[in-house]
Amino acid sequence: MNQWQVDLATMQSDAIEHEVIHQSFAAELSERDRGELHVHMNGAIPVSTIQDILADELTELPSGFLIERDLVRYTPCQSLASYLTPWQVLRLFPKKRENLDRLSLAVVASLAENNVRFVELRSSVLYLATLQSCSPTEALERLIESSRTASDRFGMRLGLILTVTRGDYSSVALSALLQAYQDLGEPDDVVGLDLAGDEEIAYPVELPSLYRKAKDRFGLGITIHAGETGRVENVRTAVELFCADRIGHGTAASKDPYLLDLLARQDICIEVCPISNRLTGAVPADEAHPLLEFRRHQVPFVICSDNPAIHQRGLADDDATAMTEGLSANDIYQQFEVAKQYSFIEGLE
Repeated sequence: MNQWQVDLATMQSDAIEHEVIHQSFAAELSERDRGELHVHMNGAIPVSTIQDILADELTELPSGFLIERDLVRYTPCQSLASYLTPWQVLRLFPKKRENLDRLSLAVVASLAENNVRFVELRSSVLYLATLQSCSPTEALERLIESSRTASDRFGMRLGLILTVTRGDYSSVALSALLQAYQDLGEPDDVVGLDLAGDEEIAYPVELPSLYRKAKDRFGLGITIHAGETGRVENVRTAVELFCADRIGHGTAASKDPYLLDLLARQDICIEVCPISNRLTGAVPADEAHPLLEFRRHQVPFVICSDNPAIHQRGLADDDATAMTEGLSANDIYQQFEVAKQYSFIEGLE
């Protein structure tokens, strides 16, 4: 055997060994326990379940909307608005109580497939109340019962985060949600409050103080969608005015070293959604993901999936994507404990 043949045999052996190690690690990665702190309920419904519910409720699709084209996102979108096209349909159901149960079960089942042991599920209760022609209190009660049944079936700890959308009526919406929460005796199922929606849209000046009061009075965790669309000041506002415990996405924070130091000092966790961040354009294709900047400045972060059904990929895929963005295997192995540390659900073991 000449030297070329020896070198070729060595290269082939190394390639085989690398592939075996890679497959072994991928299997180990897929089987590890996970905690999910940033996932939207309507973005986690399997497409097949959506189609079944739409058919059952005789829901008419918006003009020009094609399920196979507009309900899923595989490649980066030109804008956040384009990414959000699926919500033209996702906000149209469930109109029936039994379909809420079907939906909840499907969502929790898909999370369980990714070895999620506990989840904080975000939901817009006021949309549900409108769809089911009931009061916010009734809608929240139905959501609690439905999600509790589903999580019990899969042995998963589940907490609800109530979402408010930015806009002129966000203070009214938050007040309605908190009243429903009180009407039901402040159930332990509700663990936090979220502010979401277009970051360019203004909100009432009193809104931050309402979040702070809810946090102080009820002990609810506060997570704010901020810095997803490049506005660094929104992250600072979330910290300084809303007293956020966690920041949803927060990619823009990487542009401001002083803000990163603030997040580290106050131990505020960033909910990083690697796949979503690329698909929405929050992190452009020609830029490195800010994960490494977060780590460099000792800002705590947790890997999350955001809208896994829309991406057709689960939390395990977000973990794998985070590694391609520069995280080490050790970083990923630590994620379950990080998620427990910053979760709003009490008593996690």
